[in-house]
Amino acid sequence: SVPPFERVGQMTHRHLPLLLLATEAIASAFKPHCMSIFDQFPKHMSSGGFRPRPSKEEMVKPKKGQESVWSFPRPPVCKEAKGRKVVVKIGDNVVAETTRAYRMMETSHPPTWYIPKEDINMKLLKPSNALKTTCEFKGQALYYDVDDGKSKAKMTCWEYPIPSDDQKIIKGSIAFYINRGVIIDIKSETSDDQKIIKGSIAFYINRGLDAWVDGEKAKPQEGDFYGGWITKDVVGPFKGSPGTRFW
Repeated sequence: SVPPFERVGQMTHRHLPLLLLATEAIASAFKPHCMSIFDQFPKHMSSGGFRPRPSKEEMVKPKKGQESVWSFPRPPVCKEAKGRKVVVKIGDNVVAETTRAYRMMETSHPPTWYIPKEDINMKLLKPSNALKTTCEFKGQALYYDVDDGKSKAKMTCWEYPIPSDDQKIIKGSIAFYINRGVIIDIKSETSDDQKIIKGSIAFYINRGLDAWVDGEKAKPQEGDFYGGWITKDVVGPFKGSPGTRFW
């Protein structure tokens, strides 16, 4: 007979959804006595049912100068993107500008870009206590709001103050969500005919930070959790859309 640990080793990604869903059910049975890791799991990807990983035929074939995110490893690997110019803005204000960024590459994800704090206008970043998450590969993340006095992008960037040993390269660097949303307060000087909205908050969807890599405006990874940037040098399909939770 096959030893138990070898049977476990024979599991493939096809078994993972059933294993995780069973774990989630067990954890939820103990609420409110404990918090399930799924409480912080992205909800967007859970909708739309379960989509199997794309077949080789469904993966986009990279052209010259491109990479497929399905060639990226898991656990992720982070490398310096030497010489590539990265700019992050909120409105017209530059939040960060660097040629010393790092690319975090993980299977199925467009790269997440980490920028050294020395190349960030830290005066625009305000620590946020609204959310803390833990990555099994990188450690516990702390989040920041970006506020230039005109617009405020909540929880739109994060860092790992004490990254895992395998990811020490990102210590002292911050990653940014793009197009995550801007929150604007309705001020007290609301006009008489609009007093009904006094003290309320307006939400602009798909506005927030913009980013450019070597002059190309990056597009955000789909979903409500991951912060990858899509540029023309990476091809998918990308994790993040409904049903891709287990990609």
